[in-house]
Amino acid sequence: MAYDRHIDKTEEELCELRDVYSKSEVDRFTDGLEAGRITSEEKVIEFTNFIRSSDGLTQLEHTRLRKLMDEGFIEKFATNYNKRYSTCHMLMNKMRSSISRGLGMLERLCEKKRSRGSDNSKRRVIDNSKMGKSPYTPSLWGLEYHKESVRTLYNEIKAYEGHLTACIELCLHIVEQVAYVRNHPKDAYEKHMNSRRDVLLNNRSVIKRFIDLNADMDNGLMAKVEAWKQEKKSMEEISAMLYHTLDENEYNDWIISEEVMAARRQGITNQERALWGDDKQQVMRCRTAYSHIDEVQPEGQEGRIGGKFMALLHNWSKVQPSRGLEYWQTYFVDFYTASGGVLTPVKLSAVKRGLAQITKAEIGQKEVDSFNRMMDNLVQKYMLTSDEQEKRMKKAVDF
Repeated sequence: MAYDRHIDKTEEELCELRDVYSKSEVDRFTDGLEAGRITSEEKVIEFTNFIRSSDGLTQLEHTRLRKLMDEGFIEKFATNYNKRYSTCHMLMNKMRSSISRGLGMLERLCEKKRSRGSDNSKRRVIDNSKMGKSPYTPSLWGLEYHKESVRTLYNEIKAYEGHLTACIELCLHIVEQVAYVRNHPKDAYEKHMNSRRDVLLNNRSVIKRFIDLNADMDNGLMAKVEAWKQEKKSMEEISAMLYHTLDENEYNDWIISEEVMAARRQGITNQERALWGDDKQQVMRCRTAYSHIDEVQPEGQEGRIGGKFMALLHNWSKVQPSRGLEYWQTYFVDFYTASGGVLTPVKLSAVKRGLAQITKAEIGQKEVDSFNRMMDNLVQKYMLTSDEQEKRMKKAVDF
């Protein structure tokens, strides 16, 4: 009789297959040979060759899945794989030979006698294979009482099932990682920002050209994101919603369009708007100060900008309360480094300790006022005229 080899490309089906391939008991194997009428030497050798060729394909597909993982599938915010299919469906497509041939192996170990009656419905391979979920008859004899060819076949099947299981485990691990990011908005946002930075770095000349041409940058996704923001959704939440749902071209178009429009809106980037709103003057003050920080010899260990200095700088910068310290720290480090800064800013925890000292007045108001005057003088020394500011702001692109 024929058996149904169809499976849905879902995580549940993958888990079921993994459980099936862990059933490698000798009794299941020997009863499966009997049920499938694989009793002659010729049929045993033929089956062995099928298993060996199937095993080679499975190992090849495992290598491809590992390469997908190693090339940063989880870290990429947008991929060309997830537009039409779920992650699990896509991964099962990539191991189609493993799935098809694995089910073929199970079918050969199903009962070959025709069932009585007129029932035309097919029975599932997984449920009816002796090495699947089917009941089996324990053998009175161990494997040592069988021919060498049978023992060889069993060892080949056992190795093959091990590789099938490894393939499935890798797929389930990738599915789990994607689900984790989607359920952790901060992680999704971090991946979005990393991918965004790569897009901007790789498209500098394109963005500048669009700005110069005053090109039409209407973008449906950008409009959708703005609508979500109006609904009080944070960029972290939006990032989690969009993670692994966009193809690379779609994502690139969104980021480039967004950055061009940001440069046109008063010449400040979206990141700067998030930190200071539409206060152009404060943005330019901070840009000027951050690009000349080394001149005031920031206090800290050798080669570092200290936590106390960073805390005072954050206090002077007048960042909007709605933006967290980490967001500002990321912006400062990126801007300072791009401006040629040679020191290493301390980690976030040290800055938090410094801010706590200001709050508790352990850093006195006189010291705060003195620091603010020093930064104001630095800005006054290097601040551009209004006309020069306007020219530069028209070219401001967040790289």
